[in-house]
Amino acid sequence: MTFNQVVWKMVRVNYKKYIFYYLCNSFAVMFFFMFSTVYFNSRVEQGKKMESLQDALSIPGAALIIFTIFFISYAHNVFMKKRKSEFGLFMTLGMARRDLSKLLILENAAIAILSILSGLLAGAIFSRLFFMLLMNFIELEDVPFHFTGKMFFFSIGAFIAVFILAVGKSLLQTMRSSLILSMKSNRYADSIKMRSPLIGGFGLLMMAGSLLILYFTFESSNGAYLPLWTLSMLLGLYISINQAASFLINLAKKFPGFYYRRLLFLSSLDYKFKQLTSIIMLVTVMIMITIFYSTLLLTFYKASEKDAVNNHPYDVAFYQSETKNTISVEELNEVIDLKEHLQIPIFNHYEKLEYVDGYQTYDFMALDDFNKLTSSQVSLGKNEYLFYLNSDPEYAHPDMVESIQLTINNEVVTYQLKDQVIENTINLLPNAYEFIVVNQSEFDFLRNRVEGYELNLHLINVENWKDSEIPVNELEEKFHVNNKLTPPMNYPDMEHTSESELFRVVSKIGDYHQNKTTNGMMFYVTTFLSIMFFFGTFVLLYLNLFSEVETEKLKYRKLTKIGMASKEIKQNVSRELGTIFFAPTVLGTTLAFFYLAILSTDVGGIMQNPDILMHFLQIAGIYLIIQVGSFFYARKKMLLHLIN
Repeated sequence: MTFNQVVWKMVRVNYKKYIFYYLCNSFAVMFFFMFSTVYFNSRVEQGKKMESLQDALSIPGAALIIFTIFFISYAHNVFMKKRKSEFGLFMTLGMARRDLSKLLILENAAIAILSILSGLLAGAIFSRLFFMLLMNFIELEDVPFHFTGKMFFFSIGAFIAVFILAVGKSLLQTMRSSLILSMKSNRYADSIKMRSPLIGGFGLLMMAGSLLILYFTFESSNGAYLPLWTLSMLLGLYISINQAASFLINLAKKFPGFYYRRLLFLSSLDYKFKQLTSIIMLVTVMIMITIFYSTLLLTFYKASEKDAVNNHPYDVAFYQSETKNTISVEELNEVIDLKEHLQIPIFNHYEKLEYVDGYQTYDFMALDDFNKLTSSQVSLGKNEYLFYLNSDPEYAHPDMVESIQLTINNEVVTYQLKDQVIENTINLLPNAYEFIVVNQSEFDFLRNRVEGYELNLHLINVENWKDSEIPVNELEEKFHVNNKLTPPMNYPDMEHTSESELFRVVSKIGDYHQNKTTNGMMFYVTTFLSIMFFFGTFVLLYLNLFSEVETEKLKYRKLTKIGMASKEIKQNVSRELGTIFFAPTVLGTTLAFFYLAILSTDVGGIMQNPDILMHFLQIAGIYLIIQVGSFFYARKKMLLHLIN
């Protein structure tokens, strides 16, 4: 029998190893390709530029790449671990290490090519199917589905880069391994290097302490310490997972009746948690990211209409100057059916700063217009002003001064603060956040005597804002055409606020569509990644558990010989699998809840925002149901292998 015949016979006998390894790699290619169909989608790419989606997409994208690198490396390590004894046999028959290397390169190249072809095909089918289902669910009609060369290039390139690294590492180890070690590779037992309940308890304290400090400091620090305390929490989580079983065993020993009835289960759990620390940690973090992101973006998506209404007290608003956005009331009424129409003159005064390059600007509003806008009845005397902050009082951070000084005709005039009003009554327009309100005579005096420019603020209500899309678009188009025919306006804030931004039309309907599209796309990407992460984490757990199935079978066979019944084996297997499957789920879900609670402190706390809590329960509930199904599937397969 030649070497080639020996190799082919071993392949035929152990074909399940090759199929499983091939499926894992094909799954990884499918992962990359499905993500690239989203990331390089023309509408999403446009959104990345126009709607600041770049950072939001980069975070789950980086998580996917890290996860897939780990996934491919792990699948390859499991595959190679099973084959070390085969390599030892080949070497006893006279095969050189160079021949083994050629064999590894050839079979991995064949598996890589097959994985790329099948992974791309499966990715194309499932990404199309998933796209149709989710777009229908979130009611987005302007996002097309398509394939580009960039999607294929990214998927193939990323997979080959990770695959070459994993195979290269195995080749290096094969060239250095000895015949005896290869032959006995299956007989080495993994040892538990350290058992320390104290370190396990320290990890728990570190994790809990990091979360508590983050909770109490997040709002005051504006999230500046979020990365630091998250890293500390993750370190505590790793220590806890590694030493958790030792901590539990030490605790259980205080209750001998409980401990001795579960001695085998607790000892086995301690061993598995130490061997699977990296995987359990990875799965926990993936579950946390999945539930946290999905909850947050589902909340944003559902709040699209509410945010549009809250951010825009009037249905339509825009600035008008002498040359920009010029339109008469009659013309405006022809375009939009006006139900309510307010015009508020705003005077923007600016003074050159003395010691730095820049301007100090003030937006003045007349008291009569302010009272009309806010339904207030404030009175002001000469050289008095009222500070008006156009914001929700709950989130306002006013920066007031007791007096302001203006230079008028080379004389310094001081205005004293009389009062302040914080109320959200104007749409989100540039220069519409802080106002200095003075009485009408002072307003006219400033307008005639100091340097500045005038704007006329139009605030409009219509009968039904949801029907205002066509008139608003028509108005925008009309302004766009007319503004191009007039010379550019000169004002000192031009560096920070462009002319197109200053004179854009803002509306509830426009903001609603933008929120819905942006949040819908983000929710689509997150849901897409969540599903891939779920299948990925399941395959990782499944892969690891079943890579040791022969060892487990041998262990239970010996236990059967000393009197362990099938019922006891089933109970022990169910407990072990249940703990390994649900410990990451419980940990990840709990951490996701804590992070939602921490981030909610900025908006009054999670109990003040029942939408977040409700969406968290929905997402976590769906995840738990799917996890229960996958547990029963894995348990059935494991018992079939062990008992039969």
